[in-house]
Amino acid sequence: MKTVHFAVAALALAAASVASAQTVTYTSSAAFLPNVAAGSYTETFADPSFSGELDATFSSGAFSYVVSAPGGLYGNGTFIGTNLPNETLTITFTGAPVTAVGGNFWATNISDVFQAQPVTVTLSNGTTTSFTPTSATVSSYRGFTSTLAITSLTLSSTAAVYAGMDNFTVGSAVPEPTSYMLFALGLGGLLLARRRQASV
Repeated sequence: MKTVHFAVAALALAAASVASAQTVTYTSSAAFLPNVAAGSYTETFADPSFSGELDATFSSGAFSYVVSAPGGLYGNGTFIGTNLPNETLTITFTGAPVTAVGGNFWATNISDVFQAQPVTVTLSNGTTTSFTPTSATVSSYRGFTSTLAITSLTLSSTAAVYAGMDNFTVGSAVPEPTSYMLFALGLGGLLLARRRQASV
């Protein structure tokens, strides 16, 4: 009977470790991308045909998402952003579950010139990070991996600037070995308990 209790406790612990949203934040693509499983999708927003639209859909493989802003979207072939200042850019994931997302996030003025202003990235699981990039490429990268699916992401900035992003990667996080080990331990305990009960 003790074996059954141990096995149930181990299985519950494994389920709890998988179910709790553990998010890791990365500050460079070099640190983030090795934690993304094969089959991810990176968008560079090279086709600005979405400019002026309220939303635009992007997809590749199993992953897809909708980018929207209340006053419409803006693109110039190198990034996607808000068409109006002080608006939030919202990305809603509509395809396969996303547990890894990252990109360059920054703000521009009306002439598309980078502005060293604070930007805030918020995930659907409550993870929020605010930072002030020094350029559109240097220190503007943020990546996230989560044990639970990320259903949306918002990007906002302060002052009279336009939120923008590029090199946007969506995919699945490489699973943590400890989650698998806990699950295997719980499953092994249950199998051992069933075997002992069958021999009694």
